[in-house]
Amino acid sequence: MSEAHWLPEPDEHSQPFFDGARAGELRMQRCSDCSGWMYPVKQRCQHCGGTNLAWRVVSGRGTLYSHARLQRVYHPRHEGRLPLILAWVDLEEGVRIPSNLVDCDPADARVGMAVQVTFEQFPDGVVIPVFRPA
Repeated sequence: MSEAHWLPEPDEHSQPFFDGARAGELRMQRCSDCSGWMYPVKQRCQHCGGTNLAWRVVSGRGTLYSHARLQRVYHPRHEGRLPLILAWVDLEEGVRIPSNLVDCDPADARVGMAVQVTFEQFPDGVVIPVFRPA
């Protein structure tokens, strides 16, 4: 990761995740042998050890597992966006992913609330999946 870039840079293994975000899709790896979903990117199934993995679009629906409020600027991309709600989301497919909760007052964020994926695009063209209340 470069000093000026605070998001992971796509590599040959994670590129489909970032391509999906640019296309407005949340994509995860799924094992074709045992049907297990995985995140972050793996080269072997974390459930059965298989290597027959494929990228699939997930529902983008989930529940808020945990959250915290970021109130200090740690990176220039935080300017004008505080407070940020840092979130862990449990997707319907059984995967827990880190993200941000948007379009929600921090006082209204509740563990267990239903959330839906949306996508945030930065001026430099980077697109990331974030979640909003469903």
